[in-house]
Amino acid sequence: MHMPNKAINRINKFCDYFPCHKNLEDCTFCYCPFYPCENQEKGEYKILSAKRRIWSCSNCSWIHSREIVDKLFKLIKTKGQDWLEHNQNLNNKDVGVIILGHGSRLKEANNLIPKIIRQIKKNLGVKIIEPAYLQLYEPDLHKSVKKVVEKGCKKIIIAPFFLFTGNHVTRDIPKAIAKEAKIYKSVKLIYAKNIGDDSRIEEIVSDSIKNALKDIVILRRAKPDEESFLKSKILRSPKRAPSE
Repeated sequence: MHMPNKAINRINKFCDYFPCHKNLEDCTFCYCPFYPCENQEKGEYKILSAKRRIWSCSNCSWIHSREIVDKLFKLIKTKGQDWLEHNQNLNNKDVGVIILGHGSRLKEANNLIPKIIRQIKKNLGVKIIEPAYLQLYEPDLHKSVKKVVEKGCKKIIIAPFFLFTGNHVTRDIPKAIAKEAKIYKSVKLIYAKNIGDDSRIEEIVSDSIKNALKDIVILRRAKPDEESFLKSKILRSPKRAPSE
C-alpha cells in the first residue's frame, strides 16, 4: 500500500461541502469510518422526534486531522498484513475451529454460539467452524472434533467461550482435549485462550457503562411527550433467564 506523503495535498477544495469542518487538514476520510463513535467529547445524540434520534458530530474534526489520518494509514498497512496472513491460514481446509461453550438446559441460552460462528465466518472467512458444549447441551466436544476431523482438518483450534479462568478452563476442558488427542493422534489440537483472559473485556464493560450513562443523559434531555418512548427503548429491562 502506498503511504501518503505529507507533501501531498489531501484537501479537496472542489467538494460541494468544503469546508465541512473547522480546522480541516485532510479529506481522505470524507465519511468517518468510526461513525457513530458515541464519544460524548466529540459529538452528541440529537433528538429529532419522539421516535428518532441521530448522532451528530458536526463539530468534530478528529478524522480530518493529518496526524490522525497518517496513523490510520500506518495501522491499515501493519494490521492489514497481519489480518491477511491469519485469514490465509483460516481459509486453509486443513484448519478447523470449534467454539466451545458451557451449555445450558435453556435452549435459547445456547443460541449465542451459532450466532457468533456466523459472524466469525463472515469476518475471518473461516471455512470449517463448529459449535460444541461442555455440558447440558449437544453437540459435545467429542462429536464436534469428530465432525471437523471427518472434513479433513489436520489442525483444530478449540476456542473456549468462557469468561472466567475457573475449573472448566483450567481442568475440565484440557482433560477433554487430551482425551480427543489420544483418539486423533495425527491431528493437532490447539487450545486457545478464554475470552476473559483478554484486556479487551474491560473495554466492553466500559462501553456498556458509558452507554447506560448516555441513555440517562438522553432521557433527561427528552421532552415530556418523548419520555415514555425513550423509557420503553432505553431502559427496558431484559427478561431474566431461569437458572440452569
